[in-house]
Amino acid sequence: MKRKNDYKSQVEFKKNAPEILKKTFGRNLKLLRERKDLSQEAMAFITGLSRSYYAEIETGDRNPSLVNISKILAATETSFEKLLPLIDILKLVK
Repeated sequence: MKRKNDYKSQVEFKKNAPEILKKTFGRNLKLLRERKDLSQEAMAFITGLSRSYYAEIETGDRNPSLVNISKILAATETSFEKLLPLIDILKLVK
């Protein structure tokens, strides 16, 4: 028998997870871009995305498609795991 708190936390996860994932992905993308000493404009050019769209990904205001995530990964020469570590995802489900 599940406790009431377990159900409540699952509901909260389902409600907040997409926003948390977008914010985490964006924050890590920004850190990576800054480590590479690139501007948002340069990253947008390299990825083929508009600067405003790219900026919205970094702030977590956009939910990029898999195609656009692939463009970002190729441009940064990094893996998805580096931008959204499994540990961050696992924290959401606890």
